[in-house]
Amino acid sequence: MRTDRTERLLNLVLCLLGARIPVSRAAIREAVPGYGDSASSEAFERMFERDKDELRTMGVPIDTVLSCDGDVEGYRIRSDEYSMPAVAFTSAELAVLGLAAQAWSDAALGSAAQGALRKIEAVTGARSESLDIGVSLTARPGAGDHLLPTLWEAIRVRRVVGFAYRGLRDTATGERIVEPWGTARVRGAWYLAGHDRDRADTRVFRLSRVQGTITASSPPGEFDRVTARDVRGVIERLADDDPIAVARVEVTSGGVRLRLRADDPADSPLVVRYSDESQLVSDIAELGTSARVIDPVELRGQVQQSLAAVLQAHGGAR
Repeated sequence: MRTDRTERLLNLVLCLLGARIPVSRAAIREAVPGYGDSASSEAFERMFERDKDELRTMGVPIDTVLSCDGDVEGYRIRSDEYSMPAVAFTSAELAVLGLAAQAWSDAALGSAAQGALRKIEAVTGARSESLDIGVSLTARPGAGDHLLPTLWEAIRVRRVVGFAYRGLRDTATGERIVEPWGTARVRGAWYLAGHDRDRADTRVFRLSRVQGTITASSPPGEFDRVTARDVRGVIERLADDDPIAVARVEVTSGGVRLRLRADDPADSPLVVRYSDESQLVSDIAELGTSARVIDPVELRGQVQQSLAAVLQAHGGAR
């Protein structure tokens, strides 16, 4: 059975971190699952060099240890350079963490959030107290957020991706072939920065405007890695999110997302300026009968279509 790349990287870290003396390449090939699958010594060398460079890019301090003659004796990771300081939380911080875990309880990360909270409590010896703020919190992915895992994997292994996209001022959806450099959440929305191969230029894409799915369209290692700092700088400079339309929405209860974006959260109806119609449709549709679009008429139709799709997905049961 072949070893997954992520599992192999983790095994390499554990091997080098747990060793008291530098580990030679021959010992690494024998001890780390995944390297034994190499067809030849040359294939192992290429695989190991890629893994070593990737771990160093992630911030893992792999030392190359030289002998007295200047030859490479082996590799190691010093535990004092890689370990994190002790984590401590106040009672108020634990309460907020408990509230966050509660918000994720019904989401895909619910079990992971609860498990993380239990581990923190075990290490600190303190338990998070329930916090009643009089508001029901639920974590809900925004439009396009479901694309992040696919993108993060493509960014990690440097694969070119393809997707259908309709930009803010595009009249039609077009196919994009992109070298994905990284993602960042800027001004409340997730964006992808990368090199658009068809346009031969740097481009930024708002994930909520991606139509359908994202697919990898190349082998790994197709382009050079870009630092996270540079990615955020590109997104902050090129993100096109200036409001281009105004909606009036009557909300009878709830609607925190809409109220935060409205000119006045206490208005009735709410006046919301927006640039991303799909995100606004999602925010309104989740309120069901508690929200009604007054204008524009086109936005009202989009919300109705969204609700009809939900109804159809549930077999027409109300």
